Amino acid sequence: MSETSQDRLLVWDLPLRLFHWGLMAAVITNVITANMGRMDIHERSGLTVLALVAFRLLWGFIGGHHARFANFVKTPLAVLAWLRKPSDRSVPRQAGHSPLAALSVLALLLVTGFMAMTGMFSTDGILFDGPLAHLVPAQSETVTKVHHLGKLALIILVVMHLVAILVYKFGKKVNLTAAMVTGRAGEAPGRIAGPDSRISRHRLVVGLALMAGLQLAAHMLPLLRPAW
Repeated sequence: MSETSQDRLLVWDLPLRLFHWGLMAAVITNVITANMGRMDIHERSGLTVLALVAFRLLWGFIGGHHARFANFVKTPLAVLAWLRKPSDRSVPRQAGHSPLAALSVLALLLVTGFMAMTGMFSTDGILFDGPLAHLVPAQSETVTKVHHLGKLALIILVVMHLVAILVYKFGKKVNLTAAMVTGRAGEAPGRIAGPDSRISRHRLVVGLALMAGLQLAAHMLPLLRPAW
């Protein structure tokens, strides 16, 4: 019997995939609009990032198996042991984030969350203030400088992420991009091992409602901006 895509291990649940592509789109929009000076759109995309990061932190405790931090975040010693372990292509790859990729996930959440948070308190000193800049008027310029410094860290992380995707695609013949679209592993069942990350319909509804609710809450923050 021939194998179909449905026979492959489900690694990434739907809410996690929506988070991934939503964050990518929002970050790209942030970069483009900042360079164009469209701070109105930049603010909205930044709030989108803030809500997505908040969602991912919560989903890291209640999401599918491979989305939960407890199942992929390792200790520094475990990461070192994984790096020292010789590669053996005869052994099935473990599904989900590798110990090294887990560090990348945490770093990306930290940096994007930092950029979104500092953006809310930033100001250009002329025409635009972040939605919460009025709460720290004396520190907003300093926060703005720190916010701009975070761009370099974000660029480095994005480049590393793209390099890793290319290494897996052309070096290990594993299509990570397709897996994040379909949710299913790029390898045949015998080439990957690990639990299925399927979630119940109830948890799916909870995840989608949580994501939508956080987006609504984040995009209401500009209402806190003083009328003057």
